[in-house]
Amino acid sequence: MAQPPVVHAETLYLPPAPTRKGQEREDWSQAPGAELVYLWMAANLGRRTPVPTDTVPGDPGTYARVDDNRWMADCHGCGTGLVVSTDDPRFGCTQCGRDWVPLIVPSPEEVAGIDADLNAIEGRRFWWAEGDPRNPVQPEPELPPIDPSWPDPSQEDME
Repeated sequence: MAQPPVVHAETLYLPPAPTRKGQEREDWSQAPGAELVYLWMAANLGRRTPVPTDTVPGDPGTYARVDDNRWMADCHGCGTGLVVSTDDPRFGCTQCGRDWVPLIVPSPEEVAGIDADLNAIEGRRFWWAEGDPRNPVQPEPELPPIDPSWPDPSQEDME
């Protein structure tokens, strides 16, 4: 059985199907990727959260990651995780109303490579950026050099 592709905001947050015969589906193709979640929340959940109009000054940003087959990012204000667009490097929160913060994403070429690598894996798929402080696999800290004046415990007499 074929695995579904890794999900981006553009493939998840789609306009709802028409409710009446003969009605056209809304066209969200011109909406920026980061704003699709706001349209989707209003259309599908009835939550009219305003789209941010400002940025949080001095915010270092939040990292995008692949979590269970979806490109996600977390709000630093309330912890909400939302599916994000890797083409629109902004993140705003629909839960707490936080303004835009930078979304730290790999380059488009790297995203395509990550998607291709993950799509070849069966089952649940995950990917974290190396610099992401929330990455569960952190590099080992460098050990300080051993002082040559210290005695070597392996060479001591065992009595």
